[in-house]
Amino acid sequence: MSRLLSKFACPLIVVCFTFSAVSFAVVYPSQAQAADDRNVNAWLTTPDQSNLLTQQPAIPFSKNTNTSTPTITVNDAQKYQHMTGFGASLTASSAVVLSQPNISQNQVMHSLFDPRTGIGLSYLRQPMGSSDLAPPQDASKGWVGEYTYDDMPAGQTDPTLSHFSIAQDDRYQITSLLKKALRINPKLKIMATPWSPPAWMKLPGNSWGHCTNCDGNKLGFYNGSNSWDNTPNDYISITFNGTQIKFYAVVGTDHGIAAVSIDSGPETMVDSYSPTNAGNTLVYTSPVLPAGQHTLKIRVTGQQNSNAHWNGINPDRVDIISASGVTTVDDSVQGSGLNQFYYGGSGAASINQGYLNPKYYQAYAQYFVKFIQAYQREGIPIYAITPQNEPQNGNYMPTMLLPATSQTTNGLDIGNEADFITHLGQAFQQSNVKTKILAFDHNWDTPEYPRAILNSPAAKYVDGIAFHCYGGDASAQDQFYGQKDIYETECSGGQWENNGNPTFGATLKSVMDLGINSTAHGAKTVVRWGLALDSNGNPHLDTSGSCGSCRGVISIAADGTVTKNSDYYGLGHFSKFVIPGATRVASTASSSNLENVAFHNQNGSHVLVVYNSNASSAGATTFQVKLPHRTFSYTLPAGAAITFTWPGEDD
Repeated sequence: MSRLLSKFACPLIVVCFTFSAVSFAVVYPSQAQAADDRNVNAWLTTPDQSNLLTQQPAIPFSKNTNTSTPTITVNDAQKYQHMTGFGASLTASSAVVLSQPNISQNQVMHSLFDPRTGIGLSYLRQPMGSSDLAPPQDASKGWVGEYTYDDMPAGQTDPTLSHFSIAQDDRYQITSLLKKALRINPKLKIMATPWSPPAWMKLPGNSWGHCTNCDGNKLGFYNGSNSWDNTPNDYISITFNGTQIKFYAVVGTDHGIAAVSIDSGPETMVDSYSPTNAGNTLVYTSPVLPAGQHTLKIRVTGQQNSNAHWNGINPDRVDIISASGVTTVDDSVQGSGLNQFYYGGSGAASINQGYLNPKYYQAYAQYFVKFIQAYQREGIPIYAITPQNEPQNGNYMPTMLLPATSQTTNGLDIGNEADFITHLGQAFQQSNVKTKILAFDHNWDTPEYPRAILNSPAAKYVDGIAFHCYGGDASAQDQFYGQKDIYETECSGGQWENNGNPTFGATLKSVMDLGINSTAHGAKTVVRWGLALDSNGNPHLDTSGSCGSCRGVISIAADGTVTKNSDYYGLGHFSKFVIPGATRVASTASSSNLENVAFHNQNGSHVLVVYNSNASSAGATTFQVKLPHRTFSYTLPAGAAITFTWPGEDD
């Protein structure tokens, strides 16, 4: 996930219970169970957790309409996208916690994937190799840390993919758990995406070095182009003429500790953490220096204070003070007459960061083919892939910067998504692979990236556009609706939510906003991030860019206690009732606090999901739902979610 949100550490208010040999006591009605002709069924979740996807008394239909009551109008005649599914990612970390010997794995899996006794999750987004939600290296547990399907010793390559293997997925029990999920819910669809190709397919690079026009708008380093770095010992050196220099950085909750030195002298530790995010913040002032040329070096330590969520360093600008006392502001990150910036890094390609080497386009396309075929042999069909998870994310973890179209860095051509999709589409055709290709797989706030893909020759191979939630909002999907299918494919919950106070009610709001807004703006899927983690967001890679405070849909403690988080209930308001293949239909509300979205299942039943976004002080809202030939009314508490179902006589 991208580090584009403010993140804090704080305990989560959750609902816990322990799975044991005793059967799961709560049994929900069947998916999208229709009411009789006279009534509407309803399932409620409240922020105080007194109701957790709890079925309510049946609601009678009426022929009356109250014009003074807030109204949600459902119009089945206006149809939109067909739904594919709702779910999360069964990562290597999820597989580890789901395989603990002290839980009833069968009961937990049914609670996740069974539409009758659980919430019927119907879509999984699987990492191809390790993501940041993979266990750190621990030989005693058989954990390998970072891995791909064709890792080679340093200096060796394998362009024929003779060493390709999904064995590590098998060892983590990822494949066995996916097969179990498919047996529980045969409607489940699985997509896949890599966080990184094998290191031998990559060119080295780091986040600072890839920024080719950071100063185009005179904003210094920080202008939304992902120009921070958290790779330990990467550095910038700034050579200048003057008697003093002041260094300004972006500060915030995601920012860590840099080591700053003058003329190779002693280092000063500079902490750019702040509880609020701000740019152009003075973080270091050098001592007064003899007139002449000097060098300021800013080195990434990879460290952070206990309040920071992450450890990125964002240089912003410098002020240079001359011998006569004149101050000159310089925010030209590419160097100028005042100073020269130099980027320093390890220079070695790895799974972490870097770029795709274009000479391996064909080999990498075959890597996807081999993966899809290997999973198919396991009985796990792959519905869709994306070429790269978060192609604009250069964090120090399994990542790869993959620009949309042709680009160079340090005078070298680097791989781009449009060209790679062309090779991938051709490889799929040659191997008779029917898996869909989805472009992008990153945030709403950079729609120019997928637009560039659709304006390229690669567009003919693209079946859809995938989006994440960490920047922008779901309205960005509108410009692509009707051109390509739209998928929302990652949105994590975590300790940073609600300004570091992730209560059940606040995080339920996040899930409901995601589900309603994504689908209302055309998404065929709604996908959270980790399916299962422990209560502290573990395990995860120990690389500095990995998410250490992400929350799973469920949490499983070392003692076997299973916690169904707000993500579970929020997803369940959709996944339990909206059957794959359902059509979203028009629904509008006369009151802005009644967030809503409606669906028509292929079995004829109707589903309406409503969230009351009012603060608790505003109290409950009584509203009516208006159908073509009848109405029904309900009073929904503030901050509560409800799903209504009814039969199809109003078509």
